[in-house]
Amino acid sequence: MKTNKELAADILEKLGGADNVTHATHCITRLRVNLADDSKGDLDALKQMDGAMGAQIKDGQWQVIIGPKVGDVFLEFEPLLGAKSAGDMDLDAGGKAKVLDILTGIFSPIIPALVAGGIVKGVLAVIAGFGIDTGSGDWAIFNMMSDIPFYFLPFLLSVSAAKKFKVNPFLALCVAGSLMYPTLVSAVATGESPFTLFGIALPVFSYASSVFPVIFGVAGLSVVYRVIDKFIPDLFKLVVVPALSLMIVIPLNLAVLAPIGAWCGIGLANGIVWLFDTFGPLAGFLLGFFMPLIVLFGMHQSTSPIQISNIATLGYDYLLPVSFCHNLAESGAALGASLKMRDPAMRSAGLTCSFSAFMGISEPALFTVQVPNKTPLFGAMLGCGIGGMLTVILGAKCYGFVMPGITSLPTYANGGAFNLLMMVVCIAATFVIAAILSFILGGKIADKN
Repeated sequence: MKTNKELAADILEKLGGADNVTHATHCITRLRVNLADDSKGDLDALKQMDGAMGAQIKDGQWQVIIGPKVGDVFLEFEPLLGAKSAGDMDLDAGGKAKVLDILTGIFSPIIPALVAGGIVKGVLAVIAGFGIDTGSGDWAIFNMMSDIPFYFLPFLLSVSAAKKFKVNPFLALCVAGSLMYPTLVSAVATGESPFTLFGIALPVFSYASSVFPVIFGVAGLSVVYRVIDKFIPDLFKLVVVPALSLMIVIPLNLAVLAPIGAWCGIGLANGIVWLFDTFGPLAGFLLGFFMPLIVLFGMHQSTSPIQISNIATLGYDYLLPVSFCHNLAESGAALGASLKMRDPAMRSAGLTCSFSAFMGISEPALFTVQVPNKTPLFGAMLGCGIGGMLTVILGAKCYGFVMPGITSLPTYANGGAFNLLMMVVCIAATFVIAAILSFILGGKIADKN
């Protein structure tokens, strides 16, 4: 078994070396890299590499599927790039940065904090179900712990956005601080603006748990900082550029960018509500049916801002239950396919992938079992489609941002015992249907072994 450092070095070699890498980041399971010259990369070698679960090129980006330890591998990968840090590389090198890549780069680093808060919140909900008051006494500190990542989300996002937009993270924290300033937070209760700009009262929004306001603000900071930096002599840069940047960006953000971001969040949440209210079970089925393909092409991280925005705006989310069903569909499909396999090594790999998806990491099952054998992929798609439809029919909702694996189940207890029960019904049905379909359609799998 390779060490993380050895795996990182191996991947870099097959990508054409450090000089060929123009940008690198990672999501929950994938190392995502842009290359200066794609012809220098060896995709087939990456697919067969020991320690990698697969590789693909999507929209010009090389994606190496590593699994849950991708963050540790990335920590070894980044220093190998030499003087150019992965986070400091030009977003436009090798092609214009895609919105999806930007969102993935911003949200991936903060997901562990959000998941931790969601899990703690879910455990507290289960404990409260036994009649224990979790809002006082020794439990109060755990309640605080579960709320911190969400309430102070602008601060978390400001740091990761600063890295993505290549601007000083401490200045970015100041932008986030302006959104969470006590005077502004207190004004939310009264609705009266405590600040004016050129005699005009600034809009008042609750920016706690918000997503887009701080991202827009940090993006604006990046642009303003660069413009000012071009005109200020080196002798005065340290003092003048940061001060002028904040003096321009914070009023601009409070007056224009942050309110637009807040309206975007509200609009997304209302749009999801409209979609499910209008199309009902059909919306759930279509989202579930295509979810394996969305994950296959690495686009699932783009839903994170919507999910977080829904939880902040509505108090719950419709999409995470479908994602939960997707992981159980991948798990069931991998299990059904494994039961058809006669080769012990392949069956063992399939069962391992099934367990991984059950725990919340679906890529091993998707790339190792479903895609190569094709019929399990259809079983997973149809099983997840039915599961997604059931989440709408039964009204299952997620009340915290969590990884959609079996360990996230306690989070659904925040909506009450009935909501938890309905989610159990959805994932159980999804798992069984996907497993049965994969087994029935797996004749060719048996023939391969």
